Amino acid sequence: MKRTETFTQMTSWMVMLAPALLLLVAGPQRAAAQFGGLSKVLNKAKQVQAATKPLTLEEEEGMGRSVAAKLVANYTLYNNDELTRYVNMVGDTVAAQADRQDISYHFAILDSDDINAFSAPGGYIFVTRGALALCDDESELAGVLAHEVGHVAAKHVVHVIERDKMVRAGTQEATSHMNAGQLNDMFNKLASAALVKILDQGLAPGDEYDADARGVKYAYAAGYSADGLERFLTKLDSAISHGKKSFWTRTHPPIADRNTKVQQLITSQKWDDANRPKLADRFNEAIAVLKPKAQL
Repeated sequence: MKRTETFTQMTSWMVMLAPALLLLVAGPQRAAAQFGGLSKVLNKAKQVQAATKPLTLEEEEGMGRSVAAKLVANYTLYNNDELTRYVNMVGDTVAAQADRQDISYHFAILDSDDINAFSAPGGYIFVTRGALALCDDESELAGVLAHEVGHVAAKHVVHVIERDKMVRAGTQEATSHMNAGQLNDMFNKLASAALVKILDQGLAPGDEYDADARGVKYAYAAGYSADGLERFLTKLDSAISHGKKSFWTRTHPPIADRNTKVQQLITSQKWDDANRPKLADRFNEAIAVLKPKAQL
């Protein structure tokens, strides 16, 4: 049996080496040309493989800084140190309950009346003045921030970028003429384009439902009422019907569907909110600076 296996292995190697032997017999120049072509193919395969690997933590954080800078350039930050510290305190409280703790979470306020909240790769999370003004208590703010933390923890945006990178790597013939640095630049631009697409069209409904579920879980684990996000979404639906603008309704699933799923989750987990403070007084004291500008 061993002889048969050895003979079979030798035969297999001879079959594999036959083309190379024929090339050598045909002439060294032709062989060099053929092997040179093979080398280019292998190099291209290595480049594509490198480009389609999951983003490293450093790449994700770098991407997040780039996206955060663009958001700040478009909206500008709301510069109030005390309120920013408060939002970070609430955000850090829910983020401490997240499934993902290999990154630092950063929270900031965008100077806009639109009712929005955004998350970027690497833990960069933004909430607008308009969203803060719509909240009635700290548990609602916690629900909003926890939803965005959920996107980061699940790498929803990162996965979209990775999928787009793979599509481009598989279809873009020009990659064969690029060095590693050029490939990296191309995919960074591709990632930026993917994020623009996300801001225009939103993530998949399943990602939004997942972020809702994670957010409710994180907020409740942090000690807040589990229905904070649900109450915020109900008011958001009403605000939109009265002419307010929000990324959350233009690109997210219907609020009624989201709230139904949140209610079902709370019921199934038996997350009783009866004795949990909503911290309305502390919240209203913190956002008092917004009232004249937000026209509350």
